[in-house]
Amino acid sequence: MRFYPHSFILALLFSAFFIPAHSQNKDTTANKKFVVYDIYVDGNYKTRTSIIHRELTFQKGDTIRMSEWPSIALRSKDNLMNTSLFNFVTIDTAHMSTGQTAVTITVVEKWYIWPTPIFQVEERNFNVWWEQDHRSLSKVDYGFSLADNNTLGLRQVLRVSFQLGYTQQFGIGYSIPYLDKHQKGGLQFVLTSSQNKDIAYTSEGGILTFLNTPENTLRQEYTGRLDYTYRQGIYNTHYLEVNFHSCTVNDTILKVTQDYLPGNQTSANFFGLKYFFRRDVRDYAPYPLSGYYIDFSINDYGLDILNHPFNILYVQSSLHKYWTISKNFFYATMIEGKLSNNVVQPYYIQKGLGYSNDIVRGYEDYVVDGNDYALVKNEIKFRFLNVPVQNLPLFGFRQFDKAYYALYLTLYSDWAYLTSPSPYVVNNFLANKSLWGNGVGIDLVAYYDLIWRFEYSFNALGQHGFFLHFQAGM
Repeated sequence: MRFYPHSFILALLFSAFFIPAHSQNKDTTANKKFVVYDIYVDGNYKTRTSIIHRELTFQKGDTIRMSEWPSIALRSKDNLMNTSLFNFVTIDTAHMSTGQTAVTITVVEKWYIWPTPIFQVEERNFNVWWEQDHRSLSKVDYGFSLADNNTLGLRQVLRVSFQLGYTQQFGIGYSIPYLDKHQKGGLQFVLTSSQNKDIAYTSEGGILTFLNTPENTLRQEYTGRLDYTYRQGIYNTHYLEVNFHSCTVNDTILKVTQDYLPGNQTSANFFGLKYFFRRDVRDYAPYPLSGYYIDFSINDYGLDILNHPFNILYVQSSLHKYWTISKNFFYATMIEGKLSNNVVQPYYIQKGLGYSNDIVRGYEDYVVDGNDYALVKNEIKFRFLNVPVQNLPLFGFRQFDKAYYALYLTLYSDWAYLTSPSPYVVNNFLANKSLWGNGVGIDLVAYYDLIWRFEYSFNALGQHGFFLHFQAGM
């Protein structure tokens, strides 16, 4: 094959001529911009427009690249959904007759005022009540709660509850997320009064041990909490909390335990201080599929003041990360840790593993009492059914006339390790030991933040079983 230098030069010149022209055209399209002339909001019959504007990652007058607009609009939509004020949000651009571009935000508000009957299980999780308590109604709370989740249309929350049953309780709380025109500083308070005739005072072999006094009140509590919040930008929030606890127990409890209240007394009054920070960049907080979440807290109970002075200090932190692998495949991981000062903590205050969502799946039946722990969770999801928004004209209310749901197949693997176990707990055999749990499940996710998790788990003890939960696994 002969080589023609002049042909090579011509080809090179031909390429040099056309390639920049093609690239210039591509760059011109990618760099096309528009100016947000105005922002219109529709469907906010109660919510103030300023509350909606607070969540947007763009504002009037911004210049935005067309190539970046889809991700900007999606992030703003996710922010609005994470306020828990709306069932649905759409964000669109519209070209006006003047040639300018406006953004239209359409929301479907939730029903905010809920006069709700209380009927809830008073246990660490539903599975403990079903198996260990044998579905006993003596472990059920019942009563009435009234909540306005968007008071004055300003995202303020007013909640009053009156409860009987296992825990007899009255509570009132009010949250004001924004005190100033810049919508950064906020305030909230909660006051509760409660009493019980049955309480857990220790654990044995990982199972809570209860004391019951049917004729007398065993524990009387008064608690109060005042928080100042500072929202930095959209995703960062700082909390500074002052709390107060007053607890009195029947002297019967002194016969069965040495460490329920500080100083092994029948009453304790103490203050607490807490600093809490969170950064929340999840797409949908109740059931996230992408983004991340970080929190960190410093907690101090007792402060060495009031009667029977003591001081319990601990730090706690967690990191959650969520990936969208493809249209229907998702992966998530989280790590959480707690580290305390090396003191014996009264049982009334201490919390190890097995409470709330700080649990290794497969160990729902157990608690691991102690001061310090590390917890890791991993989960992969496959969305095998995704029913889009459906109209429900039979309801007749705009807050309920649309619905959706999705089903996910999940595979998960959890691990935890707890140290500094409580010295008064009997046979705390799960402390200082690696706890592994694995399993498979199906998650149902629907509107109004409804989540049901049906899981079959295996633990390192060779045990396995079916478990039901009502919140996301991480």
